[in-house]
Amino acid sequence: MREQPMTVRLLLLWALVTVFAAAAGPFGTFEGLGLGGRLGYWAVIVGLSICLTRLQLYLLRRAPQILRFASQLPYGLALAAIAHGMNLLIFPNWGGWSDFGFLALVTLSMVLMIEAAVFLARSYAHPVATETAEPDSAEPLADTGLDPDTDPAVLFQRRLPPEKRGALIRLEAQDHYLLVVTDRGSETLLLRLGDAAAELAEVGVRVHRSHWVSRGQVQGHSRLNGRDFLRMTDGQQVPVSRSYKSAAQAAGLL
Repeated sequence: MREQPMTVRLLLLWALVTVFAAAAGPFGTFEGLGLGGRLGYWAVIVGLSICLTRLQLYLLRRAPQILRFASQLPYGLALAAIAHGMNLLIFPNWGGWSDFGFLALVTLSMVLMIEAAVFLARSYAHPVATETAEPDSAEPLADTGLDPDTDPAVLFQRRLPPEKRGALIRLEAQDHYLLVVTDRGSETLLLRLGDAAAELAEVGVRVHRSHWVSRGQVQGHSRLNGRDFLRMTDGQQVPVSRSYKSAAQAAGLL
């Protein structure tokens, strides 16, 4: 799913979680609602949860981890308040601080566990992925015409499957993952864009909080509605944000 566009992935996630919750009927919804009612109930809850999560990720995209943990308190309370309001409208026996307190406790526990799991995955899964991606002698790097022992683009691509290694075109941040595009295809890694950009500083430049480009793979520059875009050799138009425009100009891309 990570290789699909963000909107498609979110819609698939919304549909899958909604169907699962409607079938399982947690928190008394199985006894209190029919299948159609459960589908509608959980479609709203899951949809609003995803929207709040995306808003939270956007607002805290550069925040330290401690602030991300602290933000789970108002985030969890907001989710609990949404569910509490829906329950008041749907279930006649629902109400009171005790019901809201139980719902808030469950919601906060879940969001804190999810945030802790994400933190552990980013802290420990990333080094494992980097170490295990080193090629052995039976799977050499693709022939790019560059010295594989010194060229940073070649060294970086040791994380990729051998058949995907080639001319590095661009990188794109996708939540906690990184889409790596070469002239031989694309691959998704559990890696921060900032770390990759620092590793590839001799090869290209970061032009957006979510995009890095290889200088040799930029075919042209265009402006649309006052925004700058770089046309890449894979056909994609990569946006250049205001905060990174000076770096793109210094690299001769604009």
